[in-house]
Amino acid sequence: MRRMITKIMIGLLSGIWMIPLAAQRIFEEQIPVKIQQLKQVDDSVQLVMELDLSMLTIGTERSLSLTPVLAGPKGEEMKMPPLLINGRQRQKIFLRNGELNKKQARWAKDKYCQVIGLNHNNRKVYRYNQTVGFEKWMREAHMNIVANLCGCAGFEPQITSEKVADRIIMDGAHPYRALSGVAYLRPEAEAVKARSEANNVFLDFEVAQVEINPFFGNNPRELAKIESILKELRSDANLRVTGITITGFASPEGNVHQNNQLSRSRAEALRNYLSMRSSIPPYLYRVGNGGEDWEELVRMVQNSYIEPKGAILSIIRTSFGEARKERLKALAGGAVYQRMLHEFYPRLRRVVSRIEYTVRGFNVEEAKQIIKLHPQQLSLNEMFLLASTYPEGSKEFISVFETAVRIFPNDPVANLNAAASALLAKDLAKAERYLQKAKKNTPAYYNNLGVLCMMQKNYARAENLFRRAAEDQLEVARKNLSELKKKEEADKLLVN
Repeated sequence: MRRMITKIMIGLLSGIWMIPLAAQRIFEEQIPVKIQQLKQVDDSVQLVMELDLSMLTIGTERSLSLTPVLAGPKGEEMKMPPLLINGRQRQKIFLRNGELNKKQARWAKDKYCQVIGLNHNNRKVYRYNQTVGFEKWMREAHMNIVANLCGCAGFEPQITSEKVADRIIMDGAHPYRALSGVAYLRPEAEAVKARSEANNVFLDFEVAQVEINPFFGNNPRELAKIESILKELRSDANLRVTGITITGFASPEGNVHQNNQLSRSRAEALRNYLSMRSSIPPYLYRVGNGGEDWEELVRMVQNSYIEPKGAILSIIRTSFGEARKERLKALAGGAVYQRMLHEFYPRLRRVVSRIEYTVRGFNVEEAKQIIKLHPQQLSLNEMFLLASTYPEGSKEFISVFETAVRIFPNDPVANLNAAASALLAKDLAKAERYLQKAKKNTPAYYNNLGVLCMMQKNYARAENLFRRAAEDQLEVARKNLSELKKKEEADKLLVN
């Protein structure tokens, strides 16, 4: 049984101080309105908004008043000072009456927050900023804008009321910082830490020969490579070599039977060469026969620019035996085959050596050094214990889990823990990628996926995932549910 442990991280679930509305349109969609703030401040309510008049058309002899109105759930109403917009001729009349009648001028000044004469020069964005007294019913109020196009010059009046804000931000409301907990799975300890390394050795053989000439072609470099690997493994006191498998492969020209014999004989030749030059006992060697390496040829063609690539791959995949070889030779009059013969086939004449070994166990202090030079020698359990010695979310902490998933890329526990550390680093792309390969159908998986959804502001799905994890008695999931509840209560004071 894997033992589950949990940690706590801090994630920001930000509330909002301003009403999050894009510029919605009122008055037949001619006026974009953007609410900057609708908020209780002590014993008053402050409204700040922008109105874009650049697209407004009302007629030169008409007036349009825009009145913000706070509306309560039981019919309560509070009107704020309106904005008056006059057409060109209407503005002239308004100004002339004000000059002739000071009383009317004072009345207009008291009634309207601003009077605008609409013309080509002032079709711009106007900022509305007004404050009214706060009353208790406003806790559940929304705001409308009443647009009244006057019945001037023989026209019928036109009145519309449109909602522009769902609620007022109450005094004391603030963005809520929720604690979101991530969960880890402790990997099982390996009874035996068995490892293996595979290496290609491209040996050159003289015509019709299977014996290795260490001075022929690229052989000095290739042989030195495999000898260096064996020497390093043998000199590392932490390792014990348990087996060496040598498999020969041949390029697919010529007779299949002869190629099979040739690939095995060349593998045996490498075994004999290494057994005489290393201290590894002969009984640890195993020889395999890979024959004609069509699989590697397909990979090489796919990764090349050779044409016609599709036709080459189709022949290899749909033909067999000598017919396949003959079809390749006939393709494009033989030109394609000649290119493959010189560019691809020499790389198919290879020997693959797989060296198997075991690694001793390490304590935490030893693991701190091993992870720097030979991380593949550590088990997932050892890496997990090493990560636990660092502060959660620190650079070293996250680095250990990143190393673990790099060494064990397909391990579901390594991916689950790497996803958790990525969430700590707020790297949502990595977290999502790791969770796709993580150990699913576990409380830790549901919880961490819930944290990802919470960070992506998908709160409904996050809640469902936390509930699912909490059903399996994962305590951190219960705490996450509690945090979501606190956020929900705090958001009631904020604008939706």
